Amino acid sequence: MGRSQRNAPTDEQSRLEGTQDVTVEADASQDGKKKKKNKKRSAGAKKRGTGFEEFYCDPPMTPAEYNEERDVIYPPHRPFVDRIEECIQRYRARRRLNSDREYLFSRYLLLGGIDASVRQFQSTRTIGDDILEDATKNSIREMTADDVIQRGGDGNRNPRFYNPNYPEHWDVDFTGVAAGFVSEHLPALTGPETDQFFMGVDVVLNFLKYVDLHDVCPEYADDIKNAQRVCLRALEEIPATTKLLQLLPGQFNAALRVLYVSQDDGSSGVDNYFEKALPDPKQAKVSHAATISILMGADRFPTNSEWFVTDTAEFTFEVLAIKLPTDAIRAKYKAINQHLTGYSDIQPCGTIIARPVIVRDGWDNTMAATIPPEADKESEFILEEDILRLLVVGMKLTIGVCTLNVGLKFIKYVTQVRPSFYVFLPQELMFHFKEPVPNDRPAKSIYDCEDEADGDAPAGGYNDGGDVES
Repeated sequence: MGRSQRNAPTDEQSRLEGTQDVTVEADASQDGKKKKKNKKRSAGAKKRGTGFEEFYCDPPMTPAEYNEERDVIYPPHRPFVDRIEECIQRYRARRRLNSDREYLFSRYLLLGGIDASVRQFQSTRTIGDDILEDATKNSIREMTADDVIQRGGDGNRNPRFYNPNYPEHWDVDFTGVAAGFVSEHLPALTGPETDQFFMGVDVVLNFLKYVDLHDVCPEYADDIKNAQRVCLRALEEIPATTKLLQLLPGQFNAALRVLYVSQDDGSSGVDNYFEKALPDPKQAKVSHAATISILMGADRFPTNSEWFVTDTAEFTFEVLAIKLPTDAIRAKYKAINQHLTGYSDIQPCGTIIARPVIVRDGWDNTMAATIPPEADKESEFILEEDILRLLVVGMKLTIGVCTLNVGLKFIKYVTQVRPSFYVFLPQELMFHFKEPVPNDRPAKSIYDCEDEADGDAPAGGYNDGGDVES
């Protein structure tokens, strides 16, 4: 008896799922009726991995499969958009994406300008049996795939997605899309230290390795490897940014705030929101005196004059250099702590060198922001060792900075910590974009407002703007 092609698995699916085709045997019984017997599926179907296990690697290809990929599917002379589109479709077919992974991978593709919207009525059930009988597994995958690259012309294209016929404002940038996804989009979508965040990074890294392994686009091989390195850095830096927000501005900077910032200075409300547990004035004086004497020396800042804040401003600083405390400095802190009674230990401190930068994050005010000439220079900040070990050169810190009359700067509060590879992609602003459509409904007039205020608006909604009695 023939097997219906409607529900038949493709050869590719059978190989990946480790299943055997279900055969139907027809045995003639004594009364002439046919009896059906179904064989059980092989145990490989239950044991087959998802493709995201640790140390997983793709199964070896046959010579025929390798030649097909090299000469038919991913040859260099084939347009890049065709190669990457088929690669994405084949990748979905070769991985068991659960609902969470499927959603996160689709968001990554949408951020990269690829239409991954779910399409209704596009499964094999909606394709006629006559078409399925003559179709190959590749053509069936193309007919049922959700991931496509737009190719429509004027009047039939969606500006939300990349279109090779309109390449302006678009670049092929695997590193940029990966950085924008793991540094901005994914943490906002899932949170920076959740299972879903690490799952999203894993999905992107897995896909990039697949593209690299199958040599889909050798002209972008270096870019793809850089994108993989960004994903690996994200696994360390993004959780570090959360911890930094908890630790900053640190004990020393909090002590200077207690000593030199009045309590009623937080008129903007920012200080109150980011205020943390502050030391008492006695502890603040001890911490301030010990750190300045150990790190800066007695001659750098005058101690016989009154110190006061001359300027307070908020900037975003990029970390240029990190100087951890040496063993000699740690020994000095240890010696001081041994002589302190009734105070908590003073943590060893080091310094960072940073400069003001403008970070594009999608807000209009940052596009027009400028750095004052006097502020466009390197600054030095004192921080505890546990904070310094979490920082990475290139990280961006949005901080409130107070400058003392002796030239010393300290951190008053911290509002944002961004990783070193932070990128905001313009595509972020297009996720909820809708193409404007003509509206035939007449605009409201002043008479409509008067009618609504009196509670007798016309049932039709709007009048024709004619005269009304006063």
